[in-house]
Amino acid sequence: MPGLRFVRFFIWLGASFLEASGPDFYDTFVLTAPSGNEAGRVRKQIPAGSEAYFFRGEVGPHVIATAIGKVGVGICAENYYCFAASQFLKDSADFIVMPHSSPDMSRGGGLPSPPVTHLASWYAKKLGVPVAMVNKVGRAYKPPPDEINGMFPGRSAIVDSDGTVLQSMDDKEGIGVADIKLDRSRKTLASQVCTGVGIAELAVGGSAGAAAVADEYARAQKSYDSNPLRKAKALSISRKHP
Repeated sequence: MPGLRFVRFFIWLGASFLEASGPDFYDTFVLTAPSGNEAGRVRKQIPAGSEAYFFRGEVGPHVIATAIGKVGVGICAENYYCFAASQFLKDSADFIVMPHSSPDMSRGGGLPSPPVTHLASWYAKKLGVPVAMVNKVGRAYKPPPDEINGMFPGRSAIVDSDGTVLQSMDDKEGIGVADIKLDRSRKTLASQVCTGVGIAELAVGGSAGAAAVADEYARAQKSYDSNPLRKAKALSISRKHP
C-alpha cells in the first residue's frame, strides 16, 4: 500500500486487503502508525473453508510491537482457533484487534452467526486486555444457481481489559468510540487459555460445523494449489507493485 498516508488525523489505522506476493495471494492486515508508516502486518493463517480457493494461509506472528504497546491481530475465523489466543498470551499482547467479515448463513442452510460480541468479551476476560471486534452489517446475497443467502449481523464491540463492554454497535452501522485502559496489572498472566485446535466455548455449529469447514478447506486448498491462472495473476501483480 505505498503512498497511503494518514498523518492528517494523527491516528493508528488498521485495514485488511488481498495481498499479492510472489505466486500467492494472502488475506493481510496492515497497521499504520500516526507517522503514515507501516507499523506491521499480519497474514491470515487459516482461511475459513471456501476462502482457501482465493488465498493461501501463512503461519506467522500475530502480534505487532508499537510505541503504544503490543497489538494482537486476529483475522475473522482465526479468533476461534486456539493458536491465536495462545500466541496473544505468549507474546503478552496489550490490545487485541479483530477485523471480521462473518455472516449468519443459517437461512441458506449454512452455519449460524458466531458469538461476535461474546468473542471480544471472552478474550478480554481470559487475557485481561482490551479488545476491539469489528464485523460487517447487511445482507450477503447472490442469486441462483450459486446462491448465497446470508446476513452480516454486525455486533461490533469494544471491551475493556476488565471485561466491561464499553461500546456495542448491535446490528447498526457506524463508528464506535471508547476509552480503553492499557493496564498491565490487569493481565491475567494465565498459564494457558485453551487447548486443542478450536476454542470449545466459542464453537460455531458444533462438531458438524467444524467438520464441514475442514472438508471445504481441504477441497479449496487443493483447487488453489493446482490453479495456474491464480499463480500467473499473483506474479503479474507482484511484479507491477514490488
